[in-house]
Amino acid sequence: MTNQVMTTKSYFNTPAVQNKFNEVLGERSKQFVTSILSVTSDNKLLAKANPESVMKAAMKAATLNLAIEPSLGFAYIVPYGNNAQFQLGYKGLIQLAIRSGQIKNINSGIIYASQFISYDPLFESLKVDFSQEPSEEIAGYFATIELINGFKKLIFWGYDKVYSHGKRFSKSFNNGPWKTDFDAMAQKTLLKALISVYAPLSQEMEKAVIFDAETEDKMSQPVDVTPDTSPDTLSDLIGTNTPEVTESSEPIEDLGVMVQPGQQTGLGIEDF
Repeated sequence: MTNQVMTTKSYFNTPAVQNKFNEVLGERSKQFVTSILSVTSDNKLLAKANPESVMKAAMKAATLNLAIEPSLGFAYIVPYGNNAQFQLGYKGLIQLAIRSGQIKNINSGIIYASQFISYDPLFESLKVDFSQEPSEEIAGYFATIELINGFKKLIFWGYDKVYSHGKRFSKSFNNGPWKTDFDAMAQKTLLKALISVYAPLSQEMEKAVIFDAETEDKMSQPVDVTPDTSPDTLSDLIGTNTPEVTESSEPIEDLGVMVQPGQQTGLGIEDF
């Protein structure tokens, strides 16, 4: 393992590789390369991965201007066989969504079995009692989005649905962030499903979705994550007029989540 780590270090110290990162990151390239070497040395499987594949995965994060430290949750470099791949984190997805300038409010979270009351997918009504203490069992995950023109959307997936989706479509399900940080990957899955269908995608967001899809199993057919009750077109949903953006956040009730009176939900971009 030591020899492979040294090979990786030598590879990233070559002028050609350093110039590539410098072209993308400028003065921040040196720190980014240091992060790459730290991530690979801390992961036994990544330490054995092909250095060129590590570089390609890291370059995707660099072009999106996302940190790759696993503890931050913005982006990951994950092992797959003898190679490394890029994987987008849920905080990275939120960061990119905010940068687009088209999203006023975005959030995701865990609903524990002790708090879950019901979910009506037809009217997108999620009833939750946050006065109850979180239980060990997780009922599922939610994601909400509000565009600057006022359009709002909420989705909820049960735990089993999220688990089945990750196991079927992620190449690194057994040795990547799906294993080490399941809740974060679950929230990213819902946010990605929500944003890719209902939010205007900036070039940066489109690039991120493409990069992240490359980590999924190309041999499998993609899951249709569009709710069955969706209208014909996005234009039908959101219209063409864009109202003035205000600094105040809408309460969670307006996004279809019903909570017990007096309970604080804390949904808002500032929480991330």
